[in-house]
Amino acid sequence: MKRFLKISTVLFTAAILTIACDTKPSLQKYYVDSKENNEFISVDLPANIIELKDENVSEEVKNTLKTIKKVNFLALQINETNQELFDAEKEKVKEILKNPSYKQLIRMNTGSGNVTVNYLGTEDSIDEVVIFGSDSKRGFALVRVLGENMNPAEIFGLAQEIKLDGDSQQLKQLGGLLGSIK
Repeated sequence: MKRFLKISTVLFTAAILTIACDTKPSLQKYYVDSKENNEFISVDLPANIIELKDENVSEEVKNTLKTIKKVNFLALQINETNQELFDAEKEKVKEILKNPSYKQLIRMNTGSGNVTVNYLGTEDSIDEVVIFGSDSKRGFALVRVLGENMNPAEIFGLAQEIKLDGDSQQLKQLGGLLGSIK
């Protein structure tokens, strides 16, 4: 009986550890790890720097804007010394986005690169939109729009109506970083 209890305890502990230690890479972990690498450009933008071009828009557009909580931007520019890093990191992102939790919304081939738009959640209630664009000559960018109960059709409509707060320190930082990418 004691042996059975020991074996049961070991099996139970192993099962709990297996469940608790999900070894699949996550996009959040990828962002955190990449921020520590100086090769990457990383900016977190709070939703409050997003403003409407015109205040005379529908309540639906205003309510859609309220569903966005934060935007994360991560980019890796290719240069003469980091082609291998670019290739490896691009594959890591592609592997993460293969997770069945991410549902593909759009996929475009741009000739020298690709753009995909994926989301987490249901079609009517999205919690995260992920835009991944890569170009074999320039690099890649990964944008996460984090929110709550976002609707994809409404988000695309909102994109036509927004402007970014030009006086925002975060936006100035992003503009400076993007200006260095040619």
